[in-house]
Amino acid sequence: MDGNESVMIKKTLFPKRLLLVLPALLLPVAIIAAPAPNWNVNFAQSAEGGHVMGNPKATTKVVEYASYTCDHCARFERDDVPVFKRDYIAKGKVNLEVRNLVRDPVDLTVALLARCGGTGRFFGNHRHFMATQTQWMAKASNISAATEAKLERGDASGFALGAYADMGLSTFAKQRGITDAQAKVCLADKVALKKLLGMTDKAVGPLGLQGTPSFLINGKVATDIHDLADMKRYLPQ
Repeated sequence: MDGNESVMIKKTLFPKRLLLVLPALLLPVAIIAAPAPNWNVNFAQSAEGGHVMGNPKATTKVVEYASYTCDHCARFERDDVPVFKRDYIAKGKVNLEVRNLVRDPVDLTVALLARCGGTGRFFGNHRHFMATQTQWMAKASNISAATEAKLERGDASGFALGAYADMGLSTFAKQRGITDAQAKVCLADKVALKKLLGMTDKAVGPLGLQGTPSFLINGKVATDIHDLADMKRYLPQ
């Protein structure tokens, strides 16, 4: 085979356009790092029935026992949680679980509403009902004697449905995209009711909690935490 024949074979096997592309294909390929997880939108539900935000493998696990009729809980959610999410949860070293310590029947009603829509909707619902707390609590005096009578008969779901209507809670639920039909299903949810009462029993029984918000750090009650400034001594820097 002479030189000309060799060149012709090469041209046949490797068209000119491919020969121009090959050098680029042989250049080192840059390794692009995967984007960091957004732990602030990683949600789960715990065995106790609470809702967890953040890295499930976080080295520091914070549990907040909250009540929807507690003004200190609303203040913590409004003032401290955004900073807590940005500086701690987002980095994957800390996660937050919100559990309920039900203080009164209205609290129970709103707690049932906050669970509407599943795990992925909870934290948005939770923040909304805390943010509007003074507005819907102002309507508690509208609860009728007939609704109160249901509670006296031990019908917690019946009370919740009655309070929803009497207090005009549909206004606040619809702001979160919860229809009346969906709300009524959530308020009558016996499984959710059992979880809420179970969390409350554990809080005031074995854990001995006496107020809200109360906090656990890696499973241990921290009685000296009232806000994020107090909590920082327990958190990784």
